[in-house]
Amino acid sequence: MSRPRFHVPGAAPGARVVLPEHTAHHAREVLRLRPGASVLVFDGRGTEFTATLDKVTRRTVSARLGPPAATRPESPLRLVLALSALRGDRMELVIQKATELGVTEIWPVVTARTDAAARPALKGSRDKRWDRVVTGAAEQCGRATIPHLEHTTTLDRFLEHPFDGTRAVLREVGDHPPLAAVEPPSSLLLLVGPPGGFETGEAEQLQGAGFLPISLGPRILRSETAAIAVVALAQALWGDLGPSAP
Repeated sequence: MSRPRFHVPGAAPGARVVLPEHTAHHAREVLRLRPGASVLVFDGRGTEFTATLDKVTRRTVSARLGPPAATRPESPLRLVLALSALRGDRMELVIQKATELGVTEIWPVVTARTDAAARPALKGSRDKRWDRVVTGAAEQCGRATIPHLEHTTTLDRFLEHPFDGTRAVLREVGDHPPLAAVEPPSSLLLLVGPPGGFETGEAEQLQGAGFLPISLGPRILRSETAAIAVVALAQALWGDLGPSAP
């Protein structure tokens, strides 16, 4: 059985660290770990340490860090996923699976047709919950680097951010080329729209911003399905997923 992994920001060799509250609860109540247990602690920026739990109480779980441990490599593809914010468990599912699949950044975006139940995310209502989903997914899948989860923003503000790489947007209507037709990128920004797609004015904005329209095939997919599928496809084509991965 692999050793449990925990994210502790600012971890350094030889230090004694206190696990964040939700992580400590998981270690104590779910995994039933006790003092002396051998674990791994990573800082979220690519460094991981061997560690030993030295205190487990109802209030505190702490560990003494040892030397750095070998980490799994990150994907050679810088992959940014932007998607219209989804309500409830659907958004959490996408964030979790995108993290497992190796995305570099996740950008929740509010568009004209974003579900009303997801719009409060603009005020930060889901930030803590989504941060925990990202952290938990990284702990589970073995990544030592946690993807950057941007605060929810509007489409207009999102398009103001520069991006040095290829930009592509999933379109469910029209005859558009597949993702594989895109020139092999080293950096790729993928945008997935809301249920019902983008409004005409938004589609024109995206075209003006240099987004290449692409298709995932003949079937109309739910937004969460499309997001996970296109990330997996990009990693299989140019990243580290599948038998052809570097």
